[in-house]
Amino acid sequence: MGTDIAGGVEVRPHGPGSPWLLTDVSPDDLPRHYDAFGLLFGVRNYAGFEPVAPGRNLPEDAGPDLRALQYDGTHDHTWVTWTELARIDWNALAPRVDDRIHEYELTSEGPRFIGKAGHHGHAWRAVAGEHADPRGSSYPEGTQWRADDRMWRVERLRPADVLRVDPQLRALFDIMRDLAERHGGDNVRLVVWFDS
Repeated sequence: MGTDIAGGVEVRPHGPGSPWLLTDVSPDDLPRHYDAFGLLFGVRNYAGFEPVAPGRNLPEDAGPDLRALQYDGTHDHTWVTWTELARIDWNALAPRVDDRIHEYELTSEGPRFIGKAGHHGHAWRAVAGEHADPRGSSYPEGTQWRADDRMWRVERLRPADVLRVDPQLRALFDIMRDLAERHGGDNVRLVVWFDS
């Protein structure tokens, strides 16, 4: 079973001390993107990012409309302001390598990224050995295995890698940036929870 995100974007149109109001902007349309979940909130953080806003719980001053969106069985409630998101260093390397080994197809134009996973099946095992650990964090950065037209490599990610492959997250950030320009970065926040 996978993990999905839900929640909402709240604004304080009249600044500190005024109530938070739920906007019509929601993370519910975000895809199941564990690198984004890990980078922002520390959930399913296989990439080893230093999360921006992990485990803060639901804000005490969350508005009633946002509270009404919650349902049973959710976990890892947290929130982050636009001010905090705007401080992310998108080019910084994650503190450690990705737990998932990255797989490439070797083509005449160079390696073509296929995906990453904790297990790569028989092809990877045939090269790495039957008892090899499938977690990338078990190996030094840059470790690689090759077989035929495939290469598996241990790598570290940058936050920019998350945005590069997630247009929905980029769109959400653009909307939050626009709201912050009107109301101030500390008066715009993303409140989320997860369902597994």
